[in-house]
Amino acid sequence: MTATRIDRREATSPIGLPRYIEQSWRRSREAGLAPDRTITQIEYVTDLDFQRRLVQCASPVLDQLHTDLSGMPLSIALTDEHARVMLRRDADGRLGDLLDRACFAPGFDYSEASVGTNGVGTAIETGMPVYIDGTQHFNAGIRGFTCAGAPVHDPVTGRLEGIIDISCQTGHANPMMRQLVVSAARDIESALSSSGSAKQLAVLDAFVAACRRRTTAVYSLSCGVFMSNTAGTPLLDPIDEAFLREEAQSMLVPSRLRQFTLTLPSGQVIEVKRTLIEEGGESAGVVLEVEHAPAAVRTPARAMSGRAPALPGSVGGSPQWSRCRARVSQLAAEGTNTLLIGEDGAGRATLARGAQLNKNPQAVCAMVDCSSPAVVTEVRAAIASSAPSVVLRRIDALAPDDDAEIAALVSADQHRYPARWIVGTARPGGDALLESALVQCFAMTVELPALRHHPDDIPEIVRMHAHQLAPNRAPAFTDGLLRALKKYPWPGNVAELVTVLRHALRVNLTGPLTENDLPPSVHSAPKRVMTSLETAERDTIVEALREYGGNRTKAARALGIARSSLYRKIDVYGIHL
Repeated sequence: MTATRIDRREATSPIGLPRYIEQSWRRSREAGLAPDRTITQIEYVTDLDFQRRLVQCASPVLDQLHTDLSGMPLSIALTDEHARVMLRRDADGRLGDLLDRACFAPGFDYSEASVGTNGVGTAIETGMPVYIDGTQHFNAGIRGFTCAGAPVHDPVTGRLEGIIDISCQTGHANPMMRQLVVSAARDIESALSSSGSAKQLAVLDAFVAACRRRTTAVYSLSCGVFMSNTAGTPLLDPIDEAFLREEAQSMLVPSRLRQFTLTLPSGQVIEVKRTLIEEGGESAGVVLEVEHAPAAVRTPARAMSGRAPALPGSVGGSPQWSRCRARVSQLAAEGTNTLLIGEDGAGRATLARGAQLNKNPQAVCAMVDCSSPAVVTEVRAAIASSAPSVVLRRIDALAPDDDAEIAALVSADQHRYPARWIVGTARPGGDALLESALVQCFAMTVELPALRHHPDDIPEIVRMHAHQLAPNRAPAFTDGLLRALKKYPWPGNVAELVTVLRHALRVNLTGPLTENDLPPSVHSAPKRVMTSLETAERDTIVEALREYGGNRTKAARALGIARSSLYRKIDVYGIHL
């Protein structure tokens, strides 16, 4: 096979090649890549899901292909939909060593934005099978290889699941590799179809029926797959969509609630008609028919806020937070030992302290951090004190021996009169508490909503903490600032909100606080964890957009990058300005 000659000093594509390769080179240049970029600089991730259905269905196909190609100098790989390598089968050990040096190994990102033109990233960008021969690669570090890649789609939803790739050294290349990966992709899709659950098909039927019946937005959630019809795509921005998806996840249980009004992080109010789909006596998924709420109901009713007690340090009148506050207050009044489950920074300890002060404003609430090395001594001292309530924070951080000893102390205390109100806090979703003896000391569990699930409470939370942070100042907050705060997903919850507010108060010492006083991170909702370099780049882009009033063309010119590259980075970093 004759290789096309190329001057590696210039980032220009070889002449006379398929259009999709020329377009790929242009995208690579616009992404700011250089042909001589060291390949070992590409991103490595550790959070790959090897239990997903794609891996289970593709593994037998890769194994069979590996057997069929035994003795041939080829390597077969599977990536996810983000071009991250998940599996690799080498028919030749020497080739495997070379691919390892090129970082084409599980965990590494082979997207076009990271590596440039290649059989994985280019197959994702074009949505079709590709064959990339030697010098057709944009990056000089991988021009010694030839590869073929083909997309694998979910046969039910049509969603891209991943890429199947065959690679070899350029001297051993054969265009038939493209046909091999196309055939393997079909085999994987067939396996996906065979393993596809009847639940997904039942929800898909209901989703299609709703789309035919209604001209408004329709969404569905089944087996982790969230779908939208054409009308639903422009209705929600990425943060609103993520919020609705999480709400849909909580609707996968039987309920008499069929229609309700929901306030999104952006501030828009929607009316939702919920249909729970069942298959074989089990919940299969949910279909949501959505439209804008009439103007008369745009201000959500706060009927519950009048019934929920006002707890010191705990503000907000959303239904989610009001229900939680009322329940914890009731358990405190009854003295029922309670386990509060919630994300870090969601206000677990604050809620427990507020419930105790509401019950007895003169009483002391003893707090113990279970991540402390001297936790047993501190718990013993708290129980021996006059405090009528003890809050054990982060009990999921306890070592097994400490867990058992503290469980014995709490259990012994409950046989005395008066028994203390014992509260434990922990994060959701972990396995640390499954074998915990201390957990058995709590009679009730209450799950606190993350801040992104009750964004309507943000203005009240901001005002309360602004008074605490700057007691001699009564700052005003512009609508733009409050909208920005509501749209941000708050992975650090209220604790992160307080940090952001402190930053804004320091930046603007007088006058109303505006969205320009917020740190760049609040204007971004990235799709993955960012490196420190990406964070710095994100902040620079946000500052440029601020400076030019959101004008993308002027910001791109000031940053010295192509406008298309700026749009791509805005999408990757989830920047909303």
